Amino acid sequence: MNWQEHYRSRTITPDEAAAMVKAGMRVHFPLASGSIMQRALAARADKIDGVVELRLSSPLIDPGWFAGQPSEHFKIEFELFIGNLGRPSHDRHSSTYLPNLFSTAYKPHDERPAEDKPIDFTFVNVTPPNAKGFVSFGPHQWNKRMSARRARHAIAEVDATLTRTYGDVYMHVSEFEYFVDGTPPPPDLAVIERELALMDASKREGIRAIIAENGIERIWPIVQYLQRTSLDDLRVLMGIAPPPAEYEPIAGYLSELIDDGVTIQIGVGDPSSQMPRLGAFDRKHDLGLHSEMVAPGIARLVDAGVINGRRKTIHRGKAIGVAWSGSDPDDLRIIDDNPAFELYDPEYVLKLATISANHRQTSINNALSVDLTGQITAETVIGARMMNGTGGQPETHLGAFLCPGGRAITLLPSTAMHGAISRIVPQLEAGTLITVPRFFADTIVTEYGIARLLGKNHRERAAELIAIAHPDHRAELREAAARLHG
Repeated sequence: MNWQEHYRSRTITPDEAAAMVKAGMRVHFPLASGSIMQRALAARADKIDGVVELRLSSPLIDPGWFAGQPSEHFKIEFELFIGNLGRPSHDRHSSTYLPNLFSTAYKPHDERPAEDKPIDFTFVNVTPPNAKGFVSFGPHQWNKRMSARRARHAIAEVDATLTRTYGDVYMHVSEFEYFVDGTPPPPDLAVIERELALMDASKREGIRAIIAENGIERIWPIVQYLQRTSLDDLRVLMGIAPPPAEYEPIAGYLSELIDDGVTIQIGVGDPSSQMPRLGAFDRKHDLGLHSEMVAPGIARLVDAGVINGRRKTIHRGKAIGVAWSGSDPDDLRIIDDNPAFELYDPEYVLKLATISANHRQTSINNALSVDLTGQITAETVIGARMMNGTGGQPETHLGAFLCPGGRAITLLPSTAMHGAISRIVPQLEAGTLITVPRFFADTIVTEYGIARLLGKNHRERAAELIAIAHPDHRAELREAAARLHG
């Protein structure tokens, strides 16, 4: 059977694919999965005689398994990212979290199968096959191929809207068991208008202004957030919110730390996602990119030649990522069918040995809080409440830390809650999850300066961090430091 015959004979409806999932099975929807099979599986909830285990990551839709009737038939675990939509479920303890890493996520499956419960079904969205019968995963490859090649049953949602990318991105149709049409419906203004009709006039007009300025296509993927999210949060979610005033000095201090020729990684979230548009990389030369994902404006820096990879030791001349998530529409237009940008699986890109092999790898990530010894959390607030998972931060931070000439930079505003709470604290609260242990802490940046922690003892670290804390909180931090560290 040639690949065309395999493809035709194995194309089924979403309902037929969902009917194969039985109680007791484990189902994986990797990062940036399509919506068609999620909705189809949730719609069959009342036909499942028992519970299906779902592994999700930063879901973009809720077909009912977080709070609706289908939730009775699905047991959810999040990996890597919880996301805004999944956070209430985790807060209620109706879901749990899997502490793993991108680069070693399948170590149990590959090396200790007797200790691992396998994935029964993986559903991944892919491009239509090319002339040779290969599909790719669009600009958001993430861990889709890794999962599809290990699941007992790999089902492809074929999405004709996905752009084609370069790198090690292909998978042959013969590696999939079945295919379904996964092309999402086009943006429907009537659906948005129905949502708007339920809002107060101020919010309704605010959303209409966002649509007029950015286009219906930009807001369509988050249409279900419209009712439950404020206008300010919607702008943040869409990456169009103006940066807070304190981010500009953070960008200035970050710029001081970025030398010409270094290879950078930049995380999504704030403040890092605002750094390109605030000019942190302007007037730099010969930067390289080796990153998990990107921030808006990074592709434009590649297009302008600021990021050219000329001095990289591996993948010279190429911008390397796991996914181009975090790009804005202008970035994605640059990336589309552009061989300067290459994607690879995270088990390669985020492997510590790969990261540390780069030329002066420099990681740029965010934190929620840092204590005076240098312990960093990017996951929890108020003790143990998880805001998100680790993503690739541990790997990108440690890889840069271990890289000869590398630097691991952590960005954070000095305060939260409009200045009421210092993000630099004497000690992290009980239950706080440590994302980066203190012995890997390196360089911390707030709007008040740069704290260089590498090679410094607890007293010296406390002094460095207090110097970049908000002035309103420095006195209490000094008192705590004297009590804790002498």
